[in-house]
Amino acid sequence: MAGVALRLGLAGFGNVGRAFVSLLAERRRLLAERLGVEPVLVFIADSGGYLGSPRGLSWGSVEEALRAPRGGVSRLPGGTPGGTVVEALERLGVDVLVDATPSRYDSPEEALSWWLSVLDSGGAVVTADKAPLATRCSSLLGAPSRSRRLFYKATVMAGTPLIDMLRWGMAGRRVSRLTGVLNGTTNYVLGLAEEGRGFWEAVRDAQEKGYAEPDPSADLHGHDLAAKAAIVSCTLGSPLSLGEVEVRDRVDEEAFRRAAEAAARGRRLRYVAVVEPGRGARVELAEVGPDSPLYRLRGVMNGALVEPVEAEPVYVEGPGAGRLATAASLLADLAAAVLQGVVP
Repeated sequence: MAGVALRLGLAGFGNVGRAFVSLLAERRRLLAERLGVEPVLVFIADSGGYLGSPRGLSWGSVEEALRAPRGGVSRLPGGTPGGTVVEALERLGVDVLVDATPSRYDSPEEALSWWLSVLDSGGAVVTADKAPLATRCSSLLGAPSRSRRLFYKATVMAGTPLIDMLRWGMAGRRVSRLTGVLNGTTNYVLGLAEEGRGFWEAVRDAQEKGYAEPDPSADLHGHDLAAKAAIVSCTLGSPLSLGEVEVRDRVDEEAFRRAAEAAARGRRLRYVAVVEPGRGARVELAEVGPDSPLYRLRGVMNGALVEPVEAEPVYVEGPGAGRLATAASLLADLAAAVLQGVVP
């Protein structure tokens, strides 16, 4: 396998991180053939420490890491128990940091410090972590030297390239409004109202299927949607932080009742993020009829209606979550970083 070595560090080795590494191992030859790069994992960091090598981990070591228990990669040969991502970056150096850690909105500074270290030293960041963007977007996307090296389509509609469309496909254009069903969990829960299910029964169903977390409040109370609204607004050139997004409604028993009533009238209740660049963003419940493309969304699918100033609305629909879809977006962004000449 020939190609220029592309040195990667991975922060976060849960479901998404492991799916990304599996995809990378499976498709590394394809990356070499199509892009002329040979991906080399120099470290994998999890909650217990990191596994790393300045020459890059062998793919045999990577396979061992995939078999290791959660939080256990640092106990493998070459591991550093208790080691941090900062230490791994300083000791080993990377061309690209892939951040698959959970979004920590109450403490985004740690991940932000990793990103800035890599971006300001000429590397690239590929991320599924929403917190730094949702809370500090001006310091990231407001600086061209950083923005061009930051790839984040996995943060919104993970399996569907909405961010790419807004960022690259509509570059130079103006968007007056975006209305999006950007949280699959709440779309699934509200959809069960049409079947006569009870609210908490619907939530438990979503948890059993893996759509909702054991604590579903981030989805049901609009925090996840608000974070995505902030990222979309920033992408469209109107910086907002998470706290500036107005959360008007939540998905609760009252919303469930409204969803059942809307269904009886041939309409559907959607939990949407509305972004109006220059005028703000909000999260709210909205009824839609059969004339809206958001009406046909089922299950955990996401959809976004984009209204440019210069033309008719554009609609995009697809998967918005899931470990494999998110991992595939991370891999696609890694390829984009190479294709755009950002790295190596």
